[in-house]
Amino acid sequence: SGESIWDIKKHIGYVSPEMHRAFRSNVTVERIVASGFSNAVSLYVKPDPQNHETCLKWMSIFGIEQLADKSFLKLSSGEQRLVLLARAMVKNPELLILDEPLHGLDEPNRRHVKQVIEAFCQRKGKTLIMVTHYEDELPACINHKKILYRNK
Repeated sequence: SGESIWDIKKHIGYVSPEMHRAFRSNVTVERIVASGFSNAVSLYVKPDPQNHETCLKWMSIFGIEQLADKSFLKLSSGEQRLVLLARAMVKNPELLILDEPLHGLDEPNRRHVKQVIEAFCQRKGKTLIMVTHYEDELPACINHKKILYRNK
């Protein structure tokens, strides 16, 4: 219908192990979260006041607001994963694609992230695609699933 890839990406939030490995810049957590507004992996600008408040809100939801001014590279991998989840959700996407979102999280954070995903998906007009190796990681909002088996 004529949209550019950038027009389409405005409606998608995404997290994956590959994306996690791509964030190697020594920038603050808040700038990483704010980069979700532009979909850039390498564009880290200070958010404007309205986006700043939205970033803080999502950091608070994931329990990482106290890390806002810390370097992303100095965080544990679990903390980094929470930052990237906040980044994926910061623009309130219509489509949320999560590839192994609970990877690297301790049990309390795994439960909390599942609850956040569940609450996010209960909102009108939201679609979730989630990839996991473990069925127990799927939130209750999943109503269709495809299980892939290895050929023997």
